[in-house]
Amino acid sequence: MEPVSSHVVVPGTRLVDRYRLDEHLGDADGASTWRARDELLDRLVGITVVPVALTRAVAVLQAARGAAALSDARFLRVLDADATPEVVYVVREWVEATNLVDLLADGPLHPVEARELAADVAGGLAAAHAAGLAHLCLGPESILRTPHGQIKVTGLAVEAAVRGVSTADATDAEARDTRGAAGVAYAALTARWPGEEPTGLPPAPHDGAELCTPRQVRAGVPHDLDVAVSRGLGLAVGSASTIDHPGELARLLLAAHVTGRPEDHQAHRTGADDDRGHPDGPAYGQDRGARRSRAAVLAWAAVVLVLVIGIVLAATTAVLTLRNRTSGSDSPTSSSSPSSTASPSPTGNKIPVAAVTSFDPPPQGNGEENGYAAGRAIDGNPATTWITKSYKNPFGRLGIKDGVGLVLDLGAVHRIGSVTVRTAGGATDLEVLTSSAPGATLADFAPLGDGPVRNVDGPATVVPRSDLSARYLLVWLTALPRDGVDYRGQVAEVTVRD
Repeated sequence: MEPVSSHVVVPGTRLVDRYRLDEHLGDADGASTWRARDELLDRLVGITVVPVALTRAVAVLQAARGAAALSDARFLRVLDADATPEVVYVVREWVEATNLVDLLADGPLHPVEARELAADVAGGLAAAHAAGLAHLCLGPESILRTPHGQIKVTGLAVEAAVRGVSTADATDAEARDTRGAAGVAYAALTARWPGEEPTGLPPAPHDGAELCTPRQVRAGVPHDLDVAVSRGLGLAVGSASTIDHPGELARLLLAAHVTGRPEDHQAHRTGADDDRGHPDGPAYGQDRGARRSRAAVLAWAAVVLVLVIGIVLAATTAVLTLRNRTSGSDSPTSSSSPSSTASPSPTGNKIPVAAVTSFDPPPQGNGEENGYAAGRAIDGNPATTWITKSYKNPFGRLGIKDGVGLVLDLGAVHRIGSVTVRTAGGATDLEVLTSSAPGATLADFAPLGDGPVRNVDGPATVVPRSDLSARYLLVWLTALPRDGVDYRGQVAEVTVRD
């Protein structure tokens, strides 16, 4: 093996008798990046190597150690950071993923995908700033998406240290990262990059000295999504002020109303005609002729379906009538589905909720599930919703998790008469559980009612099986509705009564 040198680092070089550098991925600002193998734990890792002679080497090491303290699954974790007499090295986790530049090779993402990706990035940055960390160098190459749809941000704090980028204070850092996250949203919507720094994407167009908004670049971008991204980029939008905090940008992105189906847009992205980047291009999805053709096919399919259903119902009625006559019964047989639960009318006084947090317990979760938006579930406005992250698979036996949820703190122990949960977005399975102490795992909570409530799309009221008092309530979502090609749950409002 080649010994490490301050002048040359080549494939096969071993750092501290542990990390073997296998593939050179690139150089930037005096630092080199490698795919490597941790021979001690026999796993792939990514490593950034900076010569100690570089004046920023100490800053890189300090930034890496700071980033290592953040436990957030939206960022590539820093696993190790140290120095030898020749180099400073930063070891991070390795994931198989595609960066945003490559994701946009066939054109922009559907607005639903773009919104969710950018909201994930902005929410992660908000969590980082709460921990005293900043990125400052966010670009499309910094954003990765795994085959399971998980978003990962690379280079937190370390990239800025390598480049020698800094800001005057925390407020400036928040504003800069807000611009970066809004730039990611802009790129996802248009396949153009709005910043001045070179990236792997074409630059965004300008109208004179003004940057064109996403809606000006690509037809079909929803208005409120266009406004949120523009405000995040620092553009004046009517009387609305600019956004200077990534958490606020994440909130507005998730609140943006977006219609359409990503699968329709995917057909357009993979078609022969590629008109991305043209301000007068078609809206997301197929062209008008294709939509008319599809509408005609769906209309005929609906007619056929109605006829088939009518025939089946007539046959079923005939069979039931014959059976009743044979048995001498005057009434048809009936059955009830064990998965349906009637919601009783809620009574009692409303119990105020002192606090609400998201609940995503280990080992399946990372402890955070869009927690910055949890307050929307108790704000008294059903139009605002707490939205889970997007998942490629349903929960339960076929999914990667058993569920996610919200924990409500009533501030003190109260007698619980009923809990009404209003969901949105489609059929959702949920359960309400209770505890008199803060719970760290699902096992810390006990069921409130008779079990899960199935296929909720709107309000569902759960009542205790017996007299019960508790301080903490867990609204646990165990099956999420489809949202385009993914699965995502929404809780609009939770009301607790005594």
